[in-house]
Amino acid sequence: MSNSTLHASYSSASRAAGALAAALQVLVARTGADPDLARALARIDTTEMKGVLDAAALQAALAEAQAERDITAALAERCLRREATGAALGTPCACTHSAATHAPRLTKGGRLPCRHTGCGCDDLTFR
Repeated sequence: MSNSTLHASYSSASRAAGALAAALQVLVARTGADPDLARALARIDTTEMKGVLDAAALQAALAEAQAERDITAALAERCLRREATGAALGTPCACTHSAATHAPRLTKGGRLPCRHTGCGCDDLTFR
């Protein structure tokens, strides 16, 4: 590799590192002045995020986090209901359909309605 090619590569990398350092300086200053922002940034795990950390990437990460929250809340609710009634794993709902056929997310009213066509069961209930 020629000296001019190396120089261009290092110059480009230096500019990119400088831009990153400037962006991080802004975050350091803002988080120092805003403890809520500092706490919010500390909770973000960027290991699975791809690309730049812009508004679109943040929206995508937010949607994914909300979906994971909703799905795991429904799974926790299924376990809580199963435990409260002493039902074993695999025990069907009172409607005779499996817990897995009920909604993967809690409704606003905290219910897990059956998704089986024509069932009409509006909430997962173990006997």
